[in-house]
Amino acid sequence: MDDDEPEKKMRSAERASPLRYLEILTIGSFCAAFLSFGVATAMPADMTAERLLTICEAPTVRTAMIKGDELGWPRLTDAETEEWRRSFVAYNGGSVDVVGWRQEKAGGVESLSFWLATGSNGHKACAYSTPRPAGFLDAFSERLGAPDNLDKNDAIESTTAWWKRGAVEYSFVQVGSSAVINIGSSR
Repeated sequence: MDDDEPEKKMRSAERASPLRYLEILTIGSFCAAFLSFGVATAMPADMTAERLLTICEAPTVRTAMIKGDELGWPRLTDAETEEWRRSFVAYNGGSVDVVGWRQEKAGGVESLSFWLATGSNGHKACAYSTPRPAGFLDAFSERLGAPDNLDKNDAIESTTAWWKRGAVEYSFVQVGSSAVINIGSSR
């Protein structure tokens, strides 16, 4: 018998012990819970012009969904978009696939919708509304160049900008401290 034999048997028994398995499970569960907690409490991302363009330039609803979910905002349910979908189809004809997100923060609600319509009036479009539009007009101008049309009215605190780049139209409308940005293209 080897001098190390009793020590080897003890280590082997220690590794096979039910308490050892419980210890491993507890550590593993703690790590999994910690990682899950980290994901669940991740802060939603702030919208930027670049993020908005990345989502709105998606070629499909599925791609927009993946990119939009990266914001960490709650996605609108089918029930929340159904009335809009019915009204849109009644007006536009054809069919439409839509995905949307909504985030409530101190100071207001942000919402983002992306849709792809088929039929004779087929098009792709994206609409974003925010109570905090600071920097968007400058960021769009930097990315798209000077607007094709720019109208500022200080008396009613409004700014409207419009760009047409190829088949895509971009519009920025701000009244007071809220803005709506629309991006769309014909198919």
